[in-house]
Amino acid sequence: MIAFHIDMNIAQFTRPYLEKWLRDLSRLGYDTIIWEVENNIAWETCPECVSPDAFSKEEFNSLLALSRELGLEPIPLLQTIGHCEYVLKHDKYQYLAENDGKIDQYCPRKPELMPFLHKWVEEYLELFGDVRYFHIGADEAWSLGSCPACQAYAKEHSLSHLFIDHVNEVCEPLIAKNITPIIWADMVLHHNEALHLLSRNIMLFDWMYDIYHGNGKVYVWGGKQRLCSKDELPPETLERFGKHLFPHGDEPGREPKTFYTADFLAAEGFRVVTCPSSSSYRDNVFSPRNYYHMANTFDSTHKGIQPHLNGAVLTSWTVHLFPWELQLACIDMPGFIADRPTEPIEKYQRKFLKDRFGVEKDEAFWEACGLLSKSCLFTHTQSLSFTKEAFSVPLDHAEKEIAKILEGGQLEDELSNCEARLAEYRQALSLFDVFAGKASKGQDILDWWLLAGRNLVNRAEASIFLLQKAKVQTPDNGHGQKILEDMQALRDETEAAYAPIIKPSRRKEIIAWLYASVEHALVIVVG
Repeated sequence: MIAFHIDMNIAQFTRPYLEKWLRDLSRLGYDTIIWEVENNIAWETCPECVSPDAFSKEEFNSLLALSRELGLEPIPLLQTIGHCEYVLKHDKYQYLAENDGKIDQYCPRKPELMPFLHKWVEEYLELFGDVRYFHIGADEAWSLGSCPACQAYAKEHSLSHLFIDHVNEVCEPLIAKNITPIIWADMVLHHNEALHLLSRNIMLFDWMYDIYHGNGKVYVWGGKQRLCSKDELPPETLERFGKHLFPHGDEPGREPKTFYTADFLAAEGFRVVTCPSSSSYRDNVFSPRNYYHMANTFDSTHKGIQPHLNGAVLTSWTVHLFPWELQLACIDMPGFIADRPTEPIEKYQRKFLKDRFGVEKDEAFWEACGLLSKSCLFTHTQSLSFTKEAFSVPLDHAEKEIAKILEGGQLEDELSNCEARLAEYRQALSLFDVFAGKASKGQDILDWWLLAGRNLVNRAEASIFLLQKAKVQTPDNGHGQKILEDMQALRDETEAAYAPIIKPSRRKEIIAWLYASVEHALVIVVG
């Protein structure tokens, strides 16, 4: 399996954009699409959650038909415990929540939940038709065991039992139909005491985006999960995973195996697929951490195609807002690896530049991408205050964030970071300009990078201006007005660029998340 993950939690893609990308992905060597459609189909099981711009089932059926014609096997993904914000945000479904007033997770002990989920699975199967696999999500259920009923169950058994019992029950009807259920592997790695009870009919998607060979650390699950060096590995981790971390012994000079969890899960009798990402947490909202994701994708994909494993899935989480065009360096990679498994990443980079831009070798492109990979104030989902919940961001958010920075004594640090980033963003634009002069094709891709660079320059300028005004209250001399006008022009340009990609109602929301609170703060200060 060499799969691409289409996430429509945030990005509600247009039909022509998806059709174009299905053709591209087939040409690039993918054979599978993971469809995480959420509220973007006119569901009957949960009509309240359906997006205003959702596909009709007939429209989506045409995408599935095209996918199959192109040799791209479709796999539906329905979240069945965590990441159910789009459902639980509606009062009608709050009775299914783990915690009253919260929308992150279903309660696995609610008797009404399983019939609801099984009904929705059936509706998915009616739409998707004959499928070999069905992904039930099950990642990042961090509220697990917090309600009284779940606490009591976990106390009698364990959190691991609570989670695995729920997953097994969701999967039973699928297994009865000879459909292989799939889950993300993080929660069974984190709560692995009852792993022996998880059905071996279930396939595990082992994701981790912050690791690659040579970074000197591995990701540790259980307890306080984190990246650890060899000397920081907890005793319980060594006890549970030691022979997979150090298959040849832990003598001096041997480092732990980066993707040890895939080997562990395979040894436990599961079919395992590795999952890198081209977009993930800590990316800024205008461009990805390009080489960071490339290194992860290169190494994770190589791991997944080893004979004892079952392939790789490139995930792309659209909560970070930038389009697939800025993720091409990762998206193009799996096909190269399948064709040339022994070639180093440097060879891939050269081929990418030649294929996409007609340039034989030029480090300027990669350097420019790297300079845009960094973040400053109001370039990250956290500092802009939006999440997968997809709620509106208050117009006064940026003003309040500046006030918190001032009160916390962090103004000088934030100002220094913004100034350093501004210089790097400007340098990136200069490098892209030089590279564009050498490129014989791919101008549409470079246009996206240049738009990202100009947005980041403007955002750094705006942040510096707002921080300085918070520090010293002085009249604006026209500089702030110029930054505001530039932002308004960039907002309109970015919305126009997104018009062929994202459906209208969600596009309006995305533009508001990106710009509204910062623009409002500038208007207040400029007067």
